[in-house]
Amino acid sequence: MGKKLSTYWSDNSKDYCEIHFDYKEEYAYIKYFTEDGMKYFEETFPEKSLSYVEDAAENWALGYKDLSPEHHTQYTLKFG
Repeated sequence: MGKKLSTYWSDNSKDYCEIHFDYKEEYAYIKYFTEDGMKYFEETFPEKSLSYVEDAAENWALGYKDLSPEHHTQYTLKFG
């Protein structure tokens, strides 16, 4: 179990995500929640920097990152 470091709110909905860090295993992860607090996805980032994980959370909050668990990919980015 990790410690929550920050929260990002989606610009497109009332969903939000939280960045957590597992100090024992030394990796960051993002938990994604609906507006009523139901977790629907968790993404781990082993061997990635905290700034990388923060960028991923911000990209999701701004609508650039789609979660795609059914395709076994972490996300796709949309620009333009």
